[in-house]
This record gives sequence, structure tokens and C-alpha cells, in this order.
Amino acid sequence: MARSEASARLVTLYIGSDAACVDLLEALARMPDLELQGFWAVWEPLAARNAPEIEKAFVERMLQSATSTGIDIFNDTTATYLKDCLPAFDAQLLWGPPSDLRQVLAEPLRPGLPLPGTVATRLFLQHAELEGPLVSAAASKAAASADALSAHVRHVMDLEPFVGSEAYTARSTCIVVEDTLRLIVKHLPGQMRIHMDRNTADASGATIKSLRPDYLCWVNGALVLKGEEKARSAQLNAAIQELTTKMSTAWAAGLLPGKRPPCMLAYAAAGTMLQFFCIQPPESDGATHVQATPISDALDLNTALGRLGALTASCNIWRLLAGYASQAPTVPLEFGHISRSQDGLCTYCLLRGFVRKSIANFTTKHAPFTSFELLQEVYRKMSKEEHRRHIIQVYDVEGHAGLQLCDDVYIVHLAPVGVPCEGPPADLRTLARAVSGVLRGLAALHSEGFVHRDVRWPNVIFLPAERRWLLIDLEHAGREDCDCSGAQYPLQFWSTHTLDAGGKYTFRSDLRMVAEQLMCGGVELDAGGKDLLQQLLSGQLTAAAALEHKWLVGSARAAE
Repeated sequence: MARSEASARLVTLYIGSDAACVDLLEALARMPDLELQGFWAVWEPLAARNAPEIEKAFVERMLQSATSTGIDIFNDTTATYLKDCLPAFDAQLLWGPPSDLRQVLAEPLRPGLPLPGTVATRLFLQHAELEGPLVSAAASKAAASADALSAHVRHVMDLEPFVGSEAYTARSTCIVVEDTLRLIVKHLPGQMRIHMDRNTADASGATIKSLRPDYLCWVNGALVLKGEEKARSAQLNAAIQELTTKMSTAWAAGLLPGKRPPCMLAYAAAGTMLQFFCIQPPESDGATHVQATPISDALDLNTALGRLGALTASCNIWRLLAGYASQAPTVPLEFGHISRSQDGLCTYCLLRGFVRKSIANFTTKHAPFTSFELLQEVYRKMSKEEHRRHIIQVYDVEGHAGLQLCDDVYIVHLAPVGVPCEGPPADLRTLARAVSGVLRGLAALHSEGFVHRDVRWPNVIFLPAERRWLLIDLEHAGREDCDCSGAQYPLQFWSTHTLDAGGKYTFRSDLRMVAEQLMCGGVELDAGGKDLLQQLLSGQLTAAAALEHKWLVGSARAAE
């Protein structure tokens, strides 16, 4: 098929402009499906070594067209190729010695990774030892049709690392490690629940930046791969040191009682240097010292052999993760993952020993409900010895305890760490124990003259190691008998029965929320549960008196 006028323009644009990359990508995205066939015939000779991202975009665009046109020329076999060369490793390797991990990380892939024919010819002439680990598309029918994989391998092998900043280092590791994993995820979906993220500074200060790794990868909720990046090659030891100080276990202590975490895979990158490590978990939950053990040589991404070694290691990391995922438990709360509220104002991140919560635009969006000064008072009084076990607490981070308000962003660090409840437990006895935990928190608040005002399951956590429930999220707390008749009310989950006469929110309002939000809509209550429900709705009980109800007392005794 002859080149169309649009294809000719695209070629001219590529040859005649030093800044054509963005224009080319946009043109590829707009080009009609059938015109791609003509352009395909002339693309490869024109593809410059310094623009492999263009080739990657072109291959992806071709694959999209294959779906809509059914053209045989676009029959990409990347998925089949990856299945052949990336069988999963043994599931127990991440619980084994570092020497075993070093061995499998360097294991050659069979068949070798594919490269476009002209690129392979050039590289093999320069470095004969690349042939075998890499396969020319001109010499292998299977390699010739694995278009997406071939384009990515070329992108890695033709990488020319920039140096001088952490952003440049991150660019190199993203291409070699992260993009490799993302390519495999795209073409081998369903093998595991995996997702990745990168650390960034945010408007709420440096806490997350200083305590969260630069790169994070979770499998089944466990943080099994992370990376630290520095600007210059001389800083490699500093990057290695940070591997042991930021999130050095796959999951937070206490979340999976009785299960030993696997070792964590990691990389340290500095300038053009990249090295892989494993981090063994502490011997006990209370231990803090960990060690990063090398499981590869230091690889120089400025060399073809270094890039091949890093690419091979990244592919073998996938094989380790695939083996792990086949038998891995599901971790209910992901270490280091930042979750956001639907409106985007609140963020939550599980860090080592605590959860960091932030609320943006605090003065305009949140202070009309609860002021910063009131929250300081609430948390201070809840820190009394008699309350500490029964309600969420402020956690002392690096000697700075208490709440912060920085650039109109509210920040609080909270402990203990538990699993947020998504709804009521499935049986009556467990429901009763959960309600008891919430009532103890309310009793603590009420004894100091405060109300919670947002009692519902998402604001309750379960502590698996202790088998108990805890009331959290005090950010909507108020004073007892506060006037909630203003325009900013009601809160989203209040019912028409929540407030007392005159629009007042009282201790009884909290207890009505317990009845309506926690005890309705789940498992059907027995006679004792229905009796407690009615007494809470009618305002007959205080939180302390409710804890003495026979339905709750009986369930507590049965659990002992």
C-alpha cells in the first residue's frame, strides 16, 4: 500500500525538525488506521537511535489499530513471548537466603529478549556478548512478531542516561525497571494484583517525602519492591542506606498475626549506577534493625552490558513476584500507599508505626465544622492514661508530637495501625464486640465533654493482633450540645433523628448514630441486640451505661 499524504507529511516532519518528538506522537495518535500500514514500511529506517520513545508510541498505536481493523501485519505476539521466557520462580524464594536471590536475578532468559533487526546488528557488532541474551527479529520468527516487547528492549538498550539530578536518575530507573514491569503487567494481566507508585513532595510538608521510598510496588497488598534514587553515582551508598530506614518490611506489624513477611526486593540508584538488594524482615515485630544485602553487582547504565544486566534482573524480579503471588496472603492495608477521599481534600498514608492524615484547604473547607484549636484540645484530652487504649491517639514522629497546620493543610499522625472496617461483621457476637469498642471510645469522648458526630463503619478500625475495634477520625468532633442548625449542616450521614431539639448535637446523637449506622443494615439482630438498639435510639442510655447492657457483656464473656 502506497504512503498516504499524511504519512509523507509525518516523514518530512521527522526529518526536518529537531523538536519533532511531540508533533510525531500527536500525529501518530490521529493517523487513520489504514494509513499506518504505509508508514510502517518506511518507519524503521527512519527511526533514530535518540528517539526510541517514538517507536514505542508507534508500536502501541499499531496494536490499537489491530483490534479495530484485524490487519495481520499488526499481530503482536508479545504476550506469548513473555509467557515463554518468564515462567514464575518458586513461591518460597522470597523467604530464602539472599544467595538464592542473587542467582535467580542473573539467570539468563530463554528465549532471549527480542530486538529490531537493524538495532540488533548494530549492537552485536559493538558487543558480541549481547547476542544470545538478546535475539534479532531478523533471525527469529517469534522475535519478529513480538513488536511491543522488541520496542521496549530497544528503548532500554539504546538508553543514554542523563546525570546531575534525582529526576534524571528516576528517568533511567523508570525506563529500565518500572516500564519493564508495566509492559509485562499489560501483556500478562491477571497473574497477580500489582500496582506501582512514585514518591513526590506535596503541599503538606516533607513527612511523606522523607519516610516513603522513591519507588514502590505492591503485590496482593504487600510492599515487595521499592527503590531509592540519588543524583550522582558517588551517592550510591547514601541510597543503599535509605533502603534500611524507609519502610523495610512488606507489611505493617500486627496486620497479619502469625505470618512472617517475605524479604523485600529493592534497588538503589545513583547517577548511572543501579544495584539490586534484598531486605530481610526483622526477627520480631519490635525489632527495628534490618540489613540490605546485595543480590546483584553494581550495574552501570552507561554501558550496554550494564543495561542488559538491569533489564534481565527486572524481568527476573517479575518472575519472583509471580511466584510469590501464587501463595501470598492478601494484606488489608498497603504500606506506603496514599489513598484520597472522593473530594481529593483528605489523604491517608500508612507509614512505619502510624497513619499520616492530611486535610487540604482546612480553613475554608473543614474549620467551619471543627476548628484546629478544638481538635488540639480533643486529642490532648484523649491522650490521658484512662483513655489511651479506647480511642485513636496522636503519634510522636521524630520528636514532634501533636497536630500541625502548614500552609492551610492540617496534618496529624495517628496510632495504633488497624484495618478500616468496610461494613458490619458477619455474625452477632463479633458485631457486639465491635459495638463495644466504639462505645468505649464514645465514653472517653463524652467524659471530657466532646461528641464524635461521625460514627460509622469507615471510622472504626480492627486491630487483628489484639482482636479488638477502635473508634477513629475525630476530625468532626465537637462540644456536647453544640448548635448544628447552621447552613453547613447536616453532615452527610446524619438522619432526620440525629439531632436533638433546637438543632443540638448531644451525647444522645452519637448513640443514635451507633444504632443507625452500626447496628442496622447488616446481620439480623437477636432479641438482646434489638433491645439495645431501641434504648440507644430513644436516648435512654449513656455510652458508659450501654457498655453494661447484657447483650454486650454476654458477647464479651463468650470471647474470653
